[in-house]
Amino acid sequence: MNLPSEILVEILSRLPARAINRCKCVCKTWLELFSNPEFVALHFARARPGLVVHQSEMFKNFMKLVEFEDEINHHDLDDASLVKLDLTRLSEFSDANIVLDGSVNGLLCLRDTNYEHETVYMCNPITREYVRLPAPEGVVRYPSIATYGFGVSRVAGEYKVVRVFHDQVLDPISQNCIRIPHSECYVYTLGTGSWRIINGEMSNFAYSGRNRSVGLFFNGNVHWLIQDLDDTHELISCFDLENEVFQPFPSPFQGRQELLVSLGVLQDHLCLCDNTSYFEINIWVMKEYRAKESWTRQYVISKMTELIGPTFEVVYPLKVFKDGVIMVLWGDFFMLYCHNKSEFGQQVDIEQPQGPNRIEAMLHVSSLLSLKTFGLENVSNF
Repeated sequence: MNLPSEILVEILSRLPARAINRCKCVCKTWLELFSNPEFVALHFARARPGLVVHQSEMFKNFMKLVEFEDEINHHDLDDASLVKLDLTRLSEFSDANIVLDGSVNGLLCLRDTNYEHETVYMCNPITREYVRLPAPEGVVRYPSIATYGFGVSRVAGEYKVVRVFHDQVLDPISQNCIRIPHSECYVYTLGTGSWRIINGEMSNFAYSGRNRSVGLFFNGNVHWLIQDLDDTHELISCFDLENEVFQPFPSPFQGRQELLVSLGVLQDHLCLCDNTSYFEINIWVMKEYRAKESWTRQYVISKMTELIGPTFEVVYPLKVFKDGVIMVLWGDFFMLYCHNKSEFGQQVDIEQPQGPNRIEAMLHVSSLLSLKTFGLENVSNF
């Protein structure tokens, strides 16, 4: 039976991305359909949200994609949707340290943080394509620091990687940054093949290394937590990807330092998760974007007994489910469900790394978008 093309598109566009990959070999017509930009956009608009989970163990470095099951009293991760990739195949170096620097429209920004061979990769885990970006300028040597962000501009729709590099002067006792003698910002637009330096005022801002210094993409901008060294205020650095300018704005924590704070997005609002207290987790939500007075402490979550006390772990909010349960990443170690907005509940049922290694997680929606769309010649597969 031959179905009308519009009905076929309706059916196929609702399949999981992993299933679409298996269907590519059915016939040439389907193969061409799955690379059609209109179909790719329609499929992405209907895709189920999920997580990209990056786990590293001794001699292992792998990444998994899972989708959410978001129903009342039922919000597990769907193992049937799992895609698993071995990241050791990205780099020829056995000592590569791959980290996750961003997820936007199905594309992932990955980075080898090893000082000897720092490398940035762009990949689509569904199409299993990746691109190794040209080496950025400014070699990172302690105590200098490089922080990255990845996003897409609001109007032009250009995918950009942002790299902020600066030298630091550290206090000899506390080892805190006290001065930034030199800073540079570089932008790589996917498809151009080169980094560009951005001229503009960087100010005396210190990017926090404690919360990984990974930029958060939201509302067409990339955001970092920073500290204004001139007056010790905590700020949010905001890089406009369309106009390529920095526009910092206040956090709710004026005059406080050494916070265990992370940036996130919950229910389409920018948020800050504060784990500084011994007894509770506080999540602040910015009800109106960039409006200082709209910061609201929306969630106060009591800690489980075994987590009460001094801590050095940053907590990362990941998602609020329909029934109000919140999923968070505790440091680099494990993910938790917070029940009833008031206390921590059970650990998320997903394989955890063994030993003194790390886990990263961020929101991700799978996409059929091919890196070849950007006219890149060095697209590889893994």
